[in-house]
Amino acid sequence: MQSFLFLGLLPLLALAAPSEPSLEKRAITCLKVGSTATATWKNSAGKTCKWTGTVGSNFGTNSGNGGDYSCNGRCGAGCSGASLGNAYTQDCFSHDICSWFNNASGGSSDANCGAAYDAAVDDTVGGVLAGCGGTNPSNAASPPKTSPTCS
Repeated sequence: MQSFLFLGLLPLLALAAPSEPSLEKRAITCLKVGSTATATWKNSAGKTCKWTGTVGSNFGTNSGNGGDYSCNGRCGAGCSGASLGNAYTQDCFSHDICSWFNNASGGSSDANCGAAYDAAVDDTVGGVLAGCGGTNPSNAASPPKTSPTCS
């Protein structure tokens, strides 16, 4: 079954491949639900933003963009949106957190979170195969109490 899944994903992996080889930028870093991680992204002003919180946290629905942030760090929408398994990765966590705080929309074209979105594409496609699968938590919604720092 895993070989069939892998063979089925090969065309998607080719689509997600960068135009310039950069292995370190395409690496998949797995995260464990319940652990602490730091989301990092570069905003539209060119500043690096960081926020530290819990993988799998549930911020609820974002009133600015309508997004489901019930499983932060999961590659896919919320806890139950479309995904290829329940992969939890660093790049997906960074994109989720950036997206929440910046009311992101438009995927790659978002001025603040487009690069974080692009970095999460290979995680979304290959995260489960990389061993990043996890069990979705069932936490009550609780928006973050702190904001990211950008410098």
